[in-house]
Amino acid sequence: MRPAAATTVRTTALATTYQPTSADRRIAQRLGSRATTRNFGRYFSGTVVDVASGRVVWARNGGTGRMPASTAKLVTATNALTVFGPAYQFMTTVRRATSDPRTVTLVGVGDPSLSSADLQALARQTAADSRARGLSWVRVRFDDYRFARPTLASGWKSSYVPTDVRWVRALVVDGHHVSDTSRDAAQVFARYLAVEGVKVSSVYRSKAVAPAPVIASVKGDRLDAIVRQMLLVSDNDHAEALHRMVARAVGQHGTWTGARIAQRAVLAREGILLPSTAMKDGSGLSRSDRLTTTQLARVVANAFEPGQDDLAVLRTGALPVAGRTGTLKHRFAAPPVRCAIGKVAAKTGSLSDASSLAGYTVGKDGRLKAFAFIVNHRRVDSLLRRNLDALAATVNGCY
Repeated sequence: MRPAAATTVRTTALATTYQPTSADRRIAQRLGSRATTRNFGRYFSGTVVDVASGRVVWARNGGTGRMPASTAKLVTATNALTVFGPAYQFMTTVRRATSDPRTVTLVGVGDPSLSSADLQALARQTAADSRARGLSWVRVRFDDYRFARPTLASGWKSSYVPTDVRWVRALVVDGHHVSDTSRDAAQVFARYLAVEGVKVSSVYRSKAVAPAPVIASVKGDRLDAIVRQMLLVSDNDHAEALHRMVARAVGQHGTWTGARIAQRAVLAREGILLPSTAMKDGSGLSRSDRLTTTQLARVVANAFEPGQDDLAVLRTGALPVAGRTGTLKHRFAAPPVRCAIGKVAAKTGSLSDASSLAGYTVGKDGRLKAFAFIVNHRRVDSLLRRNLDALAATVNGCY
């Protein structure tokens, strides 16, 4: 995990001598004629930034906060990579109570990549330790107290859980969408213990009692792999887990409030400021979330600043690619935007009445452009998505 760097603030480079290219002028002119009320309604925002200079190429309502939907995951990804680093692996452990050796506790930290194979490995290690102590049976406890008791985020519909997102808990195995993912994981662990010849008398939730040395451990996937999965398929559960883990890593509580405070503080180190009321979650599901397209475009551009090695995955395959991968695999499929296939990388966002697209492309001038577009209060359908794709293709310059 990266040490805190509260005094370090990044700022997007501003080259006052930079002059708009002919491609920039073309982008501005064509976006002006294509980003119409007819296509997007009254609640539209858009921003395009020349990454190297930081200059705004084009903007409309760029400072107006709108529901960003899943483009908010770009903030979550940036913060997690900044705090932990791309190679970080979350560790799930089993502890044995010194005062009661028959009690073993599965301790979760929120790793969204925890798998059945990981729990099997933990069971094997635990069983070996138990046999070495002459123990044929144990009590299994599970400790998921790193995160607060799960509740709905402000702006979440009750219908979101567990279909769109599961309750945010510190233990989950194989991405199961069940009411109590922590108990589910502990039961899977207990079954593997039985396979290893150690009987389990009971399974219940309890904090690991100190002193309780670690007797088994397993590391999850690298963080850059988790972030890539989150962004490619727009995984809400990965996003909410990372949102909470960032909070704990910077000294905040594992609550919605703690995560929100951490979210703002970490992003501020990158020179991007959010109002205290801007975001309510880490996934973008909340209907109370608000981001501006200027903020989103800056988040994208920030990944390309010199020295941003920790954010490399954001510029090398984590974002869906037009017509090729992730949530953009089946978009940009027809003329006139088909020309942008393979040329645009962007995070999508979609709620029932909010659609967004934020990413980057190389313009006709050979310069990298970061862009963000958000539409609110308009029914999301294939036509609206095609119109957003057209804006991205316009930034690329092929349309």
